Amino acid sequence: MIHAHWLTPAFHPSYVRLLCVLMRRRGVTTATLLEGTGLEWERLVDSGAAIGLPQIRPLVHAALTLSGDPALGLEFGAAIPVSGHGAVGYAAVASRDVRQALETIVRYGRLRGSALEFRLATDAAHTMLQVRERIDLGVARVPLMETVLVVLVKLLESLVGHALEEMECALPYPRPPWVESYRRRLSGRLAFGADCMELRLPHPLLDLPCLTADLQGYAAAVQECEKALVQLLGEGNVLQQVRARLQGRSDALPTCEAMAAELHMSTRTLLRRLKQHGTSYQALLDEGRKEQAQWYLQHTARSVESIAEALGYQDTSNFSRSFRRWFGVPPSAFRQRKNR
Repeated sequence: MIHAHWLTPAFHPSYVRLLCVLMRRRGVTTATLLEGTGLEWERLVDSGAAIGLPQIRPLVHAALTLSGDPALGLEFGAAIPVSGHGAVGYAAVASRDVRQALETIVRYGRLRGSALEFRLATDAAHTMLQVRERIDLGVARVPLMETVLVVLVKLLESLVGHALEEMECALPYPRPPWVESYRRRLSGRLAFGADCMELRLPHPLLDLPCLTADLQGYAAAVQECEKALVQLLGEGNVLQQVRARLQGRSDALPTCEAMAAELHMSTRTLLRRLKQHGTSYQALLDEGRKEQAQWYLQHTARSVESIAEALGYQDTSNFSRSFRRWFGVPPSAFRQRKNR
């Protein structure tokens, strides 16, 4: 887990507003819920500024205490409408198929919660949507992860129109005493104690068309998301933009020329601006390749040759040299060591 500064913005204020509504239905006034959090209802309604962990932690603690319900996160996730996720939610439900919906979540999920990172990974039979914590969520961790879990499952099931019995959900914490609340809201298999939250979907499921597909609606929502993403990352910080675009990709990592085209600049300009930040595209590409190589060896049975090809290496020997430079051992030895 990456521990960022505790004042880092965490979640969009719409979720705090929706939590206030849910608690009012349970008989808890908004003033009581927000007491001691540093949040005010009037500002929540008028502002679009992200809410940081110093407010989220006491807010979640208060909601759990006042409700007396340790499974409140599950109920909250089920209560959030698609509109609560803004343009990201609209883009996901308007996607062509499940694959495009997952890719949309991975690319734009940070717009709704920069405390979380969404990634896609694959093995021989499954595609995995992973949710990793960028910062220490503290007391809010389990209820927030429960909320995100239900939101994602509910979204995916709405896209295909039926329960996803074949999906596996893994959670990064021990099995809670209220596990039956999970079973009442979720279909498919559950596992606890994982490295991160992970929704495992059989490959054929990704090709299912979305019942709510809307080509024009998707294009409009994505355009809005792209504008917000540029603003979030900082238009002038090309380093952040490149790193963000390399993260969470399920396809081959782009060449420098392809990345420059994605950023609407020349290759020469991209290289010059990265040099101003003290790095190069090759160094950033190595970061992405290192992470993907490690995951493939730990979580799939793919051969070293297949992994090298997937990462864009012309031959296996070049990949093996790079891997030894990263981890001090060849890929085969790394896999054996991790599987003991």
